[in-house]
Amino acid sequence: MSSPAILLPFYISVYSAVIACIYFLLPLYLKGSLQFTGGQIGVLYAVLSLNAILVSFPVGVIGDRYPARILTRVGLAGIAASLWGLSLVGSFWPFLAVFLGFGLSSQLFRLSLDTLLFKEDQGDAPRRLGRYNAMRMSGMMVGALLGGAAYYWLDFIATLRLFSAGVLLLIAPTVRLPLTRGVRTPLFEYGRDFLAPPVLFFATWLFLFTLHWGAEATSLALFLERNLQLTPLGVGAYMAGEFGVVALTAYLYGRFWAGRLKPLTFLTLALIFSGAGHILMTYPVLPWSFAWRAVHGFGDGLILMETYTTITRLFHVDRIGGNASLISLTTTLGVFAGSLIFGPLGAAYGYQVPLIVSGIISLALLPLAYAGLRDGA
Repeated sequence: MSSPAILLPFYISVYSAVIACIYFLLPLYLKGSLQFTGGQIGVLYAVLSLNAILVSFPVGVIGDRYPARILTRVGLAGIAASLWGLSLVGSFWPFLAVFLGFGLSSQLFRLSLDTLLFKEDQGDAPRRLGRYNAMRMSGMMVGALLGGAAYYWLDFIATLRLFSAGVLLLIAPTVRLPLTRGVRTPLFEYGRDFLAPPVLFFATWLFLFTLHWGAEATSLALFLERNLQLTPLGVGAYMAGEFGVVALTAYLYGRFWAGRLKPLTFLTLALIFSGAGHILMTYPVLPWSFAWRAVHGFGDGLILMETYTTITRLFHVDRIGGNASLISLTTTLGVFAGSLIFGPLGAAYGYQVPLIVSGIISLALLPLAYAGLRDGA
C-alpha cells in the first residue's frame, strides 16, 4: 500500500481525535469550570463555524494551485499552538480569540487532507473514500475515549496540553504526503460549477441536514451529563460507541454497498435513521438512548459517504479542491446556524430539545430528497 493510502487516513484520524475531544467534550469544561452561559457556548461554536466560512474556499483554491501538503504543516502548527493557548485562558473574550485560531488552523488542515484525497489517482474511489472516512470516524472514537479519560483522571487543561504536544510531533511526517500537481483555474469556473442545478440541490439539503451538527456541538455532551448523569469518561465512551458505528458504516459502504442502491434510496434510509435516532435517543434511559444513538450514527455514516462520493461525481479533478471546499462551506454554514439556534434553546428549555427539533428537521428533508432525486431514482 502506497504512502498516501496510509498517511491520509492516518492524518484524518488524528484530526478527528482532536476534534472529538474539543468539539464534543469542551462544553463540559466551559459550563462546569469556566461558567460560560449557553449563549456564550453557542457563540463559540458559531465562531468556530465562521472561521471555516472565511477560509474554506481560499484554502480549496490554493490546494488546487499549489501543493496541499504545505498547508497541512501550517495547519498542524496552528492547531498545536491554539490548543496550548486554550489551556491558558479562562475568560470569554480571550478564549474566543484563541478559539478563532483553533478553528482557522483545523479547517486549513482538514481541507488540505480532503484535497489530497480527491486528487489521489489510485482507482477504486468508493473503497478509498470508505477507508478514509472509516479512519476519520475511528479517530473520533479514539479521541472521545482518550479525551473523556484524560478529562476524568486529569483535567481539561492537561488534556488540551496533551493533545497539543501530540499534534506538534506530527509535522515531520508530512514530507511523505503526495506532492499534487497545481492547476491555475479562473475563479468564475468554480462559480459556474457550483451553480449547476444538481450541485445547488446537493448543497441545499446538506445545509439543512447539518443543522443538527450545531445541536450536537452545543447540547449533546450536556444532555449526556445532565439528563443521563454520565461522567466525562462516560460521555466519551458513549460518543465513542457512536463513532465506531459511523466508522463501520463508512467502511462497509466503500467495501460492499457503493453502487448497490440508487442515491434516493440511500438518502432516504440515511435521513430516516439519522432523524429518528436523534429524536428517540433523548429518552433518559442509558441503554435505550445509546441504542438509538447508534441508529443515528448509521444514518450519519451513510450521509458522510454519499457526500464524498457525490463530490467525486459532480466535480472535475482540476477544480475539486475549491469545489469540495464550497461543499464544506455549506456544511459549516449549517453548523453555524445550528449553533446559534440550538445553544440558547438547550440552555433555556433543556438539552434534549435541540436534539429532538433537529431530528425532526432531518425527517422533514425526505420530501426534498424525493423532489430532487426522483428522476434519477
